[in-house]
Amino acid sequence: MDDKKPIAIIAIAIVVFLSGGAWWMSRRKPAPQNATPAVVTGTEAPIDKSDGAVNLPPLDQMDGFLRPLLSALSSRPELAQWLATDDLVGQLAAAIDLAAAGASPARDFKVIAPASRFVAAGRGSRRTIDAASYRRYDGLVETVTSIDAASVGRIYKTIRPRLNEAYQRSGNPTGNVDNALLKALDILLDTPVVKDPIPIVEDGKAGWVYADDELEELLPTQKQLLRMGSANVEKLLAWLRALRTALQS
Repeated sequence: MDDKKPIAIIAIAIVVFLSGGAWWMSRRKPAPQNATPAVVTGTEAPIDKSDGAVNLPPLDQMDGFLRPLLSALSSRPELAQWLATDDLVGQLAAAIDLAAAGASPARDFKVIAPASRFVAAGRGSRRTIDAASYRRYDGLVETVTSIDAASVGRIYKTIRPRLNEAYQRSGNPTGNVDNALLKALDILLDTPVVKDPIPIVEDGKAGWVYADDELEELLPTQKQLLRMGSANVEKLLAWLRALRTALQS
């Protein structure tokens, strides 16, 4: 299984568990065809932008501006490794774009790989996600939930003009990154909390799928969140709600 470790950054709700750890069920089916495109305009509840009035460098010079800003959020090595890459704002914009459609941006974040792989428990037809697979995300969840959501919201508002510029350049010329981000958060917050252990079955393509058809029909980002285990899901959903409030307050 080719599992990508999540990254704790400003679009933590988006890039962290959406971009990271994406395919424990490798060789997955494409995203459901009913996933709504991310091109959205100004119809959703707005994100307050009052904290973002600063002079920003041009988009192609944002890496030097963004690295110290984000590095102050966490000393985790995953964040440092990602910050060493280029076009950070462009990466975030692309991740938000995909996540707003319920799709996974994981394949665009290959710089970090986890030390362990997905583990199934049980035998024969009675297979479940092993608790060890959940524990791989304990450190990530602790990192994300220890970061003040209001601080993340302030950084978002600070870089928002350039993030919106990158978002529009990524195929959404009339789109609004605020609405896309809120849409992605809403998708995550609509994820059900499922009691462990979760039954799974082999899909015949060197991967696994949820045995429950309703769970398997969830959007890719929701299924990724579920596989962190119910305890971690509950913590992350609480943090996501705080982040959404911070973005809109």
